[in-house]
Amino acid sequence: MQTIEVSDMVYQEILSRRKGRESISKTLERELMPKSKTVVICETAVNVQGVDEMVRRTNKEKTYTSQELRAKYGV
Repeated sequence: MQTIEVSDMVYQEILSRRKGRESISKTLERELMPKSKTVVICETAVNVQGVDEMVRRTNKEKTYTSQELRAKYGV
């Protein structure tokens, strides 16, 4: 491992880009690696089966255009 010397401003910028308690070397690797090689991790948990069921149910239900809704509710 090599040691580099950076200004206080650059050091603070590196610290601000850390994710959690990530090491500085990992932060630099993540920031400097080409984006095509990084894997994007979904940070939100999604209930895929629930979403699929909602889409199926929505496809079976009657849908209205914005003009139909305006006419129906007098907006």
